Amino acid sequence: MNPQFKKQILIGGMSGLLILVLIYFLLGGKRDDLAALKASNAALETDVNRGYALKDIYEKLKAEVDQQEKVIEQLISIMPTDADRGELPYRIKKLADAAGIEQVSFSLQPPAVKEYYTEYPVLFTFKAGYHTLGQFTSLFSGYGKIIDLTDLQMTRTSGNPLYPVAVTCKISAFVYNPAKPAPAAKGPAPRPGAPSAAKKDQGD
Repeated sequence: MNPQFKKQILIGGMSGLLILVLIYFLLGGKRDDLAALKASNAALETDVNRGYALKDIYEKLKAEVDQQEKVIEQLISIMPTDADRGELPYRIKKLADAAGIEQVSFSLQPPAVKEYYTEYPVLFTFKAGYHTLGQFTSLFSGYGKIIDLTDLQMTRTSGNPLYPVAVTCKISAFVYNPAKPAPAAKGPAPRPGAPSAAKKDQGD
């Protein structure tokens, strides 16, 4: 083989190798950028998936809150108003008459203020029979507003076959306390040395 031709082949091979080396080093930075871009895309996809999950949780929580608010509104609608609790002794007297027991007396007790409602208790005394007392409690359970009967005490009496039992109990009405409005925001503080409104009016 011609020595000159061999020399050309050797030079061509070395040139090709040199070009491959240059290409490898020149594209090395691009490969690093591509790897970083892939990692960034993976992290972004994770964040997007997390965002979708949070949105689903938010929608579920919002639906639960809406449902709870409806339940609260229904409860508020059957809580006595101030007018209702003022008529409580009269309403209980009507129930007692319907059941066939005698309301002897009632006594208003101090109200108990809670966070969301105020309890207005009333002490009652009745004369009743066992059957008519059971009928009274049945009518009481069907009352249209939220009231409560507690501290029921029965004492057997003699000499009155129509009312052989003396009954004392506490009946409470629960009135909803609306949330208090947020305090109004205060205006900006006057600048030092600025005349007050009162002095300005006097000057005018």
